[in-house]
Amino acid sequence: YCFSHITHIWLEEGLIHKCSRSCNRQFLKTYRGHKGPVYKVAWNPFTTDTFLSCSVDWSVILWHQNSQSPILTFSSTTTVVHDIMWSPKSAFIFAAASESKVEIWDLRISILDPVITRFADPEAKFTSVLFAKNTDCLLVGDSRGEVSVFELQDLAAGTPHKRKGNEPAGCHSLLAR
Repeated sequence: YCFSHITHIWLEEGLIHKCSRSCNRQFLKTYRGHKGPVYKVAWNPFTTDTFLSCSVDWSVILWHQNSQSPILTFSSTTTVVHDIMWSPKSAFIFAAASESKVEIWDLRISILDPVITRFADPEAKFTSVLFAKNTDCLLVGDSRGEVSVFELQDLAAGTPHKRKGNEPAGCHSLLAR
């Protein structure tokens, strides 16, 4: 494959390849860490060196583009991770959508557990996440074609969020289904 710039492609085998703009059909780097197909690669909007990947292998991996080994592997779910996205407000915050839940991670607070977890309805599976620009909202798509909108409060401030009953602190549903 030829690309007009450096890009990354991911394969069914769980590999991510960094490709050259010179169209020489050789890979500049191969990143190995996933044990199954990779669904998405997301670059950190605050640094050109780091990116995330998510996979059918239940994991999200943080990479540095100059290292072929993972920096960190996040494995808090036992289902496929369909989508990931970095927050447009912080270099340390990202969202991940697995079939059963959506998670917000703040790497300043914990690299072991997400700071917010919201579970999907039993009849639906989460499929996509999107941080809305210029707001504190996260949009979450599901297998029924519905989109939920959640307001994230004080997330970029770096304060821990504790759960309160069914609704995690820092995450409030704006639209009812």
